[in-house]
Amino acid sequence: MQYTQFLSLVLALSLLTQCAGLNPFGSDSTEKIESEDKGQAENSNSPPRYTWEINESLKNSLKKKIVVLNFHNKTQFGGKELGEYAASTVQDTISKMPEFVIVTQEEINPDEAIIFEDGKYNMKQVFERARARGVSAVVMGSIDDVKIQEKGDEIGLFRTRYHSVTAKIKFQLHDATNEKILVSKDSTAEVIEEHTRFLASRTIESYDASRAEGAVSKAINKVLPLFSQYAKRISWVGKIVKIEMNRFFINAGEPTGITQGQLLKVFGSSEPIIDDESQQLLGMAPGRFKGILKVVDYFGNDGAVAIVHAGAGFQEKDRVEIYSPPH
Repeated sequence: MQYTQFLSLVLALSLLTQCAGLNPFGSDSTEKIESEDKGQAENSNSPPRYTWEINESLKNSLKKKIVVLNFHNKTQFGGKELGEYAASTVQDTISKMPEFVIVTQEEINPDEAIIFEDGKYNMKQVFERARARGVSAVVMGSIDDVKIQEKGDEIGLFRTRYHSVTAKIKFQLHDATNEKILVSKDSTAEVIEEHTRFLASRTIESYDASRAEGAVSKAINKVLPLFSQYAKRISWVGKIVKIEMNRFFINAGEPTGITQGQLLKVFGSSEPIIDDESQQLLGMAPGRFKGILKVVDYFGNDGAVAIVHAGAGFQEKDRVEIYSPPH
């Protein structure tokens, strides 16, 4: 009996020794796993490190200023009002896009000095004034043709008539920075409307202005998808509006999407490049790169305050763009 108890005691001690050999410090292995899981959870909850991908997304979210000029109405229908209606149709659509801010024609042309006598715009002044207002793109166009045909009953007290109105328009989108045409597209549309005349007391001319609007609007809506496609390629631009000691005031701030800590590239005035032989204007070359500013604060309704990050020689009216360094 004593021998059996002794043998059981030896076996128990042997098992304890083997367990101690497997875990000589007597610690629980689950404790290490729980510690690792806790560390991973803490890392997953910690904020991500700042990367330039975030900066790139901010660049794409910046609101770009766009001006829509009244269309040049070349037809005998509707007069100046039809050209204004065409511009308002475009403007209403763009104003619903969150990435754009409308600058009115009156803001860049309060004295109407940029319009020639034949209705065409002085494009040099258009781009100069647009850039001065921080405008990235200019939309303009023309109503090239309107045709109105009327058909229907010629007999009876109430005479039902049908208008067939066809409008041809030209839509143009310009990059204000380099003055390039991004889109130049002709569009034609037709609308057919019914109306009743009493004893033929009204002539077709009395319907001209309102009847042309429907066809013009339809023709414009056919090309507006091109605007959405190409306008995304336009870069946001701003400018230095004032310099005080070591502070630089930018004409865009938090509502535009500028963030504190944002870096901005600074360029001098653009220069026209002209072919010496043909004397043809080839385009506007970007101004000289001067350095980088860093946004540190905001001012006014939509302005930012920046300090020098790198470079020198900054001046008022210098152009600024978003700086996204390489990875």
